[in-house]
Amino acid sequence: MSALDIPGNIVKKVSIFFSRLFEKDVVVKITSLAAAIVIWFIISVSAYPTMKKPVYSIPVQIALDGTYAASHGLQAMSVSTETVNIVVEGQREQVGNLTAEELVAVASADNVMYAVEYNLPIEIVCSSGKKFSVESIEPAFVTVDFDEIISKEIELTPELSGISAAEGYFIDGEDGVAVVPNTITVTGPAEVLKNVTRASAVVSEDVSLTKTEDFITNAVKLYRGLAVVTEEDKEKLSFDKTDFTVHVPVYGKKTVQLNVRITNAPDGFNTAAFMEQLELSVDEIEVAVPNEAVRETENDSEIIDIGVIDMREVDIGKEFSFEVASFLPEGYIDRNEIGTVTVKCPSEGLTKRAIHIPNQSIQLVNVPSRYDFRIVTSGVMPIFIGSEESMEQLTYIDIIARVDMLNGLNIEEGASYLPMPVTFSIPAFNDVWCIGTEDGALSPRVTVQVMTKDD
Repeated sequence: MSALDIPGNIVKKVSIFFSRLFEKDVVVKITSLAAAIVIWFIISVSAYPTMKKPVYSIPVQIALDGTYAASHGLQAMSVSTETVNIVVEGQREQVGNLTAEELVAVASADNVMYAVEYNLPIEIVCSSGKKFSVESIEPAFVTVDFDEIISKEIELTPELSGISAAEGYFIDGEDGVAVVPNTITVTGPAEVLKNVTRASAVVSEDVSLTKTEDFITNAVKLYRGLAVVTEEDKEKLSFDKTDFTVHVPVYGKKTVQLNVRITNAPDGFNTAAFMEQLELSVDEIEVAVPNEAVRETENDSEIIDIGVIDMREVDIGKEFSFEVASFLPEGYIDRNEIGTVTVKCPSEGLTKRAIHIPNQSIQLVNVPSRYDFRIVTSGVMPIFIGSEESMEQLTYIDIIARVDMLNGLNIEEGASYLPMPVTFSIPAFNDVWCIGTEDGALSPRVTVQVMTKDD
């Protein structure tokens, strides 16, 4: 009998054993069955020492550590399959109880150099150290799309959808609405991220506001120009921040009257009549007022001073300009977007003339008792402007010129001459004023000699 006939004879004998087994009593049957199983296992191992075995759903792992791809920021963006199935062959004691949990299908990225698609070969690695050969892998390759990973900091702008201001209120959407934090760092494939130009924090609430509100949102839109980045592309990206506060300031609407003030007018000057002749480029403007500062209805005629006009600078037909931003109260917004208000001084029916005033017509007032003073300048020649009728009559006798010597209290020790400004009033004419001298000085000056009185 050949060696090849031994397994067949053994199987035949075991079969006869089992058939006789069921003819015996229960205890003998059970004992015999256990013995038969042991015998069968010994025979199987002895007769068939190697075996083949399929293993399913082995996880795929992309090996990037230490590769050129990893050092140049390339990462796997998509993998054609997450698991593979294999058939292994080996000693029965090695592969008989082999499971997928002991195995990893490693796809090496050693040859990956560019941000393109690669078919990577698979190598099966066993974590438990069991020995076997791999007869087949399905699929034999894994397709991996590689791309460079970059990060980009983008400024966040607010985007309000459904939010509006109630009647009589206003949202300052251009400068006032703000996002906190106002930047976001986006990380992802260069192919997806390189053309992203802007980002917005989106608040989508159907609400009509009457006061300033803060909204919390995690909705971020990315844009390529005017086009919104698709959700599919967004899923490839990661963000360093997820929650944002959108501050929405609400203002009340209001119309305010504009007014200009006059300074350095001569005593007795008819300021009211002069102001009636001033021409403002606008008499009123519409403003947006912070909601917490909205006034009561009866105060809607609020008057705001745009600035001061110095009568010493008022030439015939001269224009003064005032920046709106400089005179509006804090928080007010110029809804008319005027920017500048101009004030034009009267030009009709006026004339101007330089008039010499001798030094003996100049009065020294508030003279300190410790000193004696004497004007050594021959006089001054200021320029006066007024109505044609008044200017025809005006002489230096009608002009009161004064030097206020209160400044003399600050006389430095040893000073003997002081330049002192001269002021003027024209009590006989209430429509005449002084604009300084021909050399541009707003306040003409005379030289006063200072002398200490003998004790």
